[in-house]
Amino acid sequence: MKIRKKLYGLLIVSLIVPFSLFAQDEDDINYWWADTVTVEGLKNLQIPSVNAIATKMILPLQNTPASVGVVTRPMLERQHAVVLSDALKNISGVNVQHGTGTHDFFLIRGFESLSGAMVLTDGATEPEVSFYNMYNINRVEVLKGPAAFLYGGNPLSGAVNLSRKQPVFSNFAELGASYGEFNTYQSTADVGWHNEEGNVALRLNGMWQDSENYRDDKEHNTYAFNPSITWKMSEKASATLNFEYVRSNRAPDSGLPIQYVPDANFQLNPTFSDVPSKRSYQTPLDDSEQDMFRLRLDYKRQFNANIQLRNKFYMTRLDWQSTGAILNGAFPGQAGFSVIRTLNTLDDVQTYTGNQLEALVTYNTGSVKHNLVTGIEAARLADDFDLDLAAFSAPSEFNPAGSNLVLAIDLNNPVEFIQSRDQLSFVDFAGGDATSLILAPYFINQAEITEAVQLFFGGRFDMINYDDDRSDFSFQTFQNVSSENSRNYKRFSPMVGLVVSPTADLSLYANAGQSFRPPSTLVVGDPKPEESTQYEVGAKFNTLGGKLNTTVAVFQLERKNIGIPDQTGVVQQNGDQESKGLEFELAVQPADGFNAFFNYTYTDAELTKFSEFDAITQFPVVYDGQTPAFAPKAILNFWATKDFADKFGVGAGFRYVGDQFIDEDNVLKIDSYTTFDASLFYTFENFRLSLNVKNLTDEDYLRRGGSGSSSVTPGNPRAIYTSLDFSL
Repeated sequence: MKIRKKLYGLLIVSLIVPFSLFAQDEDDINYWWADTVTVEGLKNLQIPSVNAIATKMILPLQNTPASVGVVTRPMLERQHAVVLSDALKNISGVNVQHGTGTHDFFLIRGFESLSGAMVLTDGATEPEVSFYNMYNINRVEVLKGPAAFLYGGNPLSGAVNLSRKQPVFSNFAELGASYGEFNTYQSTADVGWHNEEGNVALRLNGMWQDSENYRDDKEHNTYAFNPSITWKMSEKASATLNFEYVRSNRAPDSGLPIQYVPDANFQLNPTFSDVPSKRSYQTPLDDSEQDMFRLRLDYKRQFNANIQLRNKFYMTRLDWQSTGAILNGAFPGQAGFSVIRTLNTLDDVQTYTGNQLEALVTYNTGSVKHNLVTGIEAARLADDFDLDLAAFSAPSEFNPAGSNLVLAIDLNNPVEFIQSRDQLSFVDFAGGDATSLILAPYFINQAEITEAVQLFFGGRFDMINYDDDRSDFSFQTFQNVSSENSRNYKRFSPMVGLVVSPTADLSLYANAGQSFRPPSTLVVGDPKPEESTQYEVGAKFNTLGGKLNTTVAVFQLERKNIGIPDQTGVVQQNGDQESKGLEFELAVQPADGFNAFFNYTYTDAELTKFSEFDAITQFPVVYDGQTPAFAPKAILNFWATKDFADKFGVGAGFRYVGDQFIDEDNVLKIDSYTTFDASLFYTFENFRLSLNVKNLTDEDYLRRGGSGSSSVTPGNPRAIYTSLDFSL
């Protein structure tokens, strides 16, 4: 109760204080002081040189004691990047996968994003399940490894920050339209204005997209608008208010089912289904609607060259209404193979409200210069959801008795029996109303011991009050069981880093850090926080005036107390995982207008302890020593562009992803694949015409299915997109 009172008190204060005290003029700030990097007016592709995600200070990548990936706006435009997954394909150590056709899903250094990574927008926490659109994104930064020392519980393997376009003091207008394969349309707008006095700037970004997708019945439609305003109150004071609304309607996609074929001993062996890649096994009722609201209020004040205070109030709300069929595999029956499906409906509202109050100070202790960020975050995270399973009331060829929790359809001749919700009855499978109240002081200090040696150290102490009222369906009693969970966590997440620069061109670095994540409410027994620990060493070489950058990193990342669900949804913390690997990155600009980017990642991921409880046999199934799902050993990316006199430009690249298992049992493996992309553009007067070809060779490949290990999704075929942009 005490932490709740303190939290609400601090939230009230943080809403009042910004209007009277903490502000800053962007033109007068110390170069180090920013929590995001904003670069405007840059059209040509250049090698990224700075980041803010690693320390909440703008630091040269050369002096950052960690592996940080950066994707800039010109790269997003060159590659026709629409959602976050498109951008992350440029980052070493990131495997981009498929999230039921309704959200971004990726793995960082072998650990999946839903339970191991954090996505932020302008430094504030985002929900885990959404597509993050790139129409208003200025820059994407990825910090690989534990990030709880700044961002709190959950980023066990990494954090991704989306830095949005901000108001600037100039008048401009940019309009864009594109058309491509599968009847894909997109239009964008980016308009800016400022007053004659030069103290108010407005900006409006907007986007609309509609596509039929390459797979049957997978249409989607998205529109969004993002107005923002900056007010310079004085020479030392400014505030920015940013609001965004995104409406997304998508057809879920669980992919193609895994087929279980009996052998001579009547044992069922899994294999990939030999069915058309466009075929859909979703129901006519399947639909996913998401409404996303984002509000940010940033208020800053520069007292002098050494002291700044800044305050960020944020609110994000995701309202998700979804009906989707989950594929459980295709099994032999009297009439051939039947695809067993489970239909669920989800009504989920997630709300993230909080405030970050930070002081940024430069000071000296003897000959040592310090740059210090220290702050406190108060937040309330709420998740109110209701998950129902559909029972098929009407008998069918594959459900002769009706009234069961599986909906079957023929694998090779999928004639749909479900036509309306009237045929179905629903079982309340799970529901919850969870609230987390968080109070967390944090700091990070950069100590410049000499010109060649910099020491970084910091940490965050999270105090979390968690309450949850749940209702879960029990397969043992076939009744709903209500429960109340109340947990308190107090955890410190440390980080230490070192950068040694024996020459101006070479930096050697090392870091170590820990993160934690509160366990799932479905964990049985004595729940323990999930934990991760990483050790990383590397070298960065920057020469030719920043035109040649090379980074080599070696890492070891461990995660403990992983929650593993059984067939009934009960979770036991029977999992530990370890990833060891090497990352190599090269960015080079051999001539003006010519840029090339290459990275290679080798990851050796292993389940050091992993057992699933089989609710049918009542025995655990042990997978110790196996490879985690969707953790390929090798990922390689290459992209090169050449601009000619700012009028004409070409670009091309490829992406190689190695073999990867689809489940921890390591029975089925997706083959390695290589995809090629190309682009070209031509600029005339105020117009820019672009052409993008994705998967140029029309490579056939498979990705993660929407149903985990019981399905796979065919990769996108060759697609051509044409864009026309107009600017003033």
